[in-house]
Amino acid sequence: MIGSAVDLEITDVAFGGEFVARHEAELVFVRGTILGEKVRARITHKRKRGYLATVEEILRPSPARIEHPWPLGSVAQTGAANYGHIELTAQRAMKAHMLRRELKLAGLTSGLGGASPEMFTVDPVPEADPAAPGWRYRTRIWVDKLATGVGMYVPNLGKHVPLTEIPLASRRLEALQVCGNAWDALATTTEPFHVQLVAPSASPPLLLANGQAFSAPGQPAAPVVREVVEFQGEKFWYELAADGFWQVHEYAPALLVASVFDAVSVTPGDTLVDLYSGAGLFSQVAAELVGPAGKVRAYEGNELATRAARKNLAAYPWAEAYALTLDAQTIAEIVPGADIVIADPPRAGLGAQAATELARSSATQIVLVSCDARSMARDVTAILQAGRQLTYAHALDIFPNTHFVETVCAFV
Repeated sequence: MIGSAVDLEITDVAFGGEFVARHEAELVFVRGTILGEKVRARITHKRKRGYLATVEEILRPSPARIEHPWPLGSVAQTGAANYGHIELTAQRAMKAHMLRRELKLAGLTSGLGGASPEMFTVDPVPEADPAAPGWRYRTRIWVDKLATGVGMYVPNLGKHVPLTEIPLASRRLEALQVCGNAWDALATTTEPFHVQLVAPSASPPLLLANGQAFSAPGQPAAPVVREVVEFQGEKFWYELAADGFWQVHEYAPALLVASVFDAVSVTPGDTLVDLYSGAGLFSQVAAELVGPAGKVRAYEGNELATRAARKNLAAYPWAEAYALTLDAQTIAEIVPGADIVIADPPRAGLGAQAATELARSSATQIVLVSCDARSMARDVTAILQAGRQLTYAHALDIFPNTHFVETVCAFV
């Protein structure tokens, strides 16, 4: 079967930017297609479950198919924009299909904890650049420095391709002029190396390379950025390491703060625990909401992020940040006494055991923020199977033109 070209009907949306078909009763996962299409694809690999295939010809295109605006980002090349061949509204429909499929595969049945996979739809977010819908939104992006300019590695070609533009990158990053030869003095070797471009909301853009930060070619800068997030008419200020974690979409921090605190009812005097708190995005807002009569305890595994959180919480003596490796055991130890728990784990999620421990805690409200459909489905199902009720499910399209989607779920 491997090496064969087969005609396939695309019947579902899988995880990781893949789509589902069947051939001779075998599952086939296909990239670069759209739900409802008929394609001719070549089977390339055997998997533990099914086969992987690449599209060679679109036999019946979807009405949602468009010409990819950035061919280098397509599945056939880097895959950096692996949904770019799909119209934006249809992208969100595909992501909703993916979320529902992952929830069903994880064992979520309609009625469990008042939930149903059909509750999950994907909402659009404001455009970072209205002139380029779905593009120009990333304030953090990684590219490879070449002898001249920057590029991206194309696996099918086995080499780097120079970039003349980075359509996913925020317009504010254009000030760094990385696609020309302005930064070539950094390339002291012929081997490509990673550089990060950062466009903070409240400080100048930076290029990070070889452990240093630069505001312009030959101009070193402090490796620190400032961010500002507005919530309910108030501005919250954050300072963190330039290479520290921060949401990559221009508007994601404010959108997620609004969604999280819409999902729960916070009252003055509450005790709130923030798991995987990073630089304190949610913790600072929570500290304002619970007031001096309340408490906020923020826990984060990264020491540098924890230091940033302490600084960002300095105006709130009732809020503290701790560096701690989080797992099922530590979560069970630190959550008691909390009225509300917010968990925003990395892509791997909480894990079923940790999610179960969290669900069994005495917290009256739990919020789970997830950037990965598969780990979200596992964690949500574990929380519901432990007896919680789903009260809020919100999916945000903060990664347009890719298969990624952010979800906010709340439980009582």
